Amino acid sequence: MATFRYVAQTTDGREVRGTIEAKSRLEASDTLRRQGYWLLELYAEPEARTPLNQANQKVVRPLFGGVPLKAQAIFFRQLSAMIGAGVPLYQALDTLSNQRVHPRLRRTLQEIRTSLLAGERLSDAFDRYPHIFSPIVRSMIRVGETGGALEEVLRRIAKYMEDELELRRLLSRVTFYPKMVLFFAILIPGLIPALVTMVGGQGGQPVGAVLANIVWTYARLLGFVFLVWASFKLAMQSQTLRYGWGVFLVSLPWIGFTYRQLALARFARALSALYEAGLPLSQAIRYAADACANDYLTQRLKPTADQLEAGRGIAESLRQSGVLPPMVLDMVATGENTGAIGQMMEKVAEYYEEEGKLRSIQAGYVLGVVLFLGVAIYVAIIIVQFYAGYFSGIMGEAGP
Repeated sequence: MATFRYVAQTTDGREVRGTIEAKSRLEASDTLRRQGYWLLELYAEPEARTPLNQANQKVVRPLFGGVPLKAQAIFFRQLSAMIGAGVPLYQALDTLSNQRVHPRLRRTLQEIRTSLLAGERLSDAFDRYPHIFSPIVRSMIRVGETGGALEEVLRRIAKYMEDELELRRLLSRVTFYPKMVLFFAILIPGLIPALVTMVGGQGGQPVGAVLANIVWTYARLLGFVFLVWASFKLAMQSQTLRYGWGVFLVSLPWIGFTYRQLALARFARALSALYEAGLPLSQAIRYAADACANDYLTQRLKPTADQLEAGRGIAESLRQSGVLPPMVLDMVATGENTGAIGQMMEKVAEYYEEEGKLRSIQAGYVLGVVLFLGVAIYVAIIIVQFYAGYFSGIMGEAGP
């Protein structure tokens, strides 16, 4: 017997969590459904907590366990097309796993196909990989499977991921120039003294030794950068630190407001996709709040779901969160009155994205100029110091 942890919803809309003992995932899900629960998530409890398992769960997966968003978007787009063409699900997974896809995604698809052939539901099979597929994706798959609209839901997942990917590409393009400036700002301090030693130094080291020192210096720098990145990723597993980091990001001058807009665009886009897929509105808000990727905004938005279940309207509930401007709340109220919440949230996402894009481009230019001026001043200081030392040596040798 294995232990499974579940998240389910009762017939009156309440969310329940707990554990259940069963021989298989299929047996556990069947038991819960017979009890009248609408299953949202089902996870097998981890195996014996050996040091190796703990290291894998707490270190390896958070750092290297994911699959790029682009690979997932392509997969869901292809899967929806194959299902729409009448290809059996297990065969479509087998075909896609044999294509040139991300190695981790290929192994995952092969395992999901094996689970389907063993009689497991597609949604339960996807629930086994929470480190790869987000709660939004897994809940939409469950809704599509239950409602018999899997092809349409997979298409919506692909579109949601493509929109998110386009947003990330925009941010990457906007920050490319500042990143390049920052890269050379790090490169120049170690490179210029080494070049001076090679070109103008007397009695200096051989060229090979100088190059070896340059490589060793930047290898240590890259190691330090990786250590900082890994420490940050692991530290962000703490909810307290994630919340504090979220408050810091939205509190930054200029950048914080832009970041908030883009985060709320993700929330609106996810809410639209989940609601249009058929998920109950309160549950859709809970999952969409996680799409903000900011714990501060997430914790401000999630209570909206509880207020909806208490009988309040969506516009009134969102107003209580204090993170949406009046114009957006008016748009939501219009969608609530016309019964087009999903479409209106899509409009909200577009509005936030357009505003965020404009401010991001402006911030990118300003940051690039600031970094460029900073690097220019730093290089000027290095040159002045070099020539000051050079002429000081000449004057010293000349003597009185």
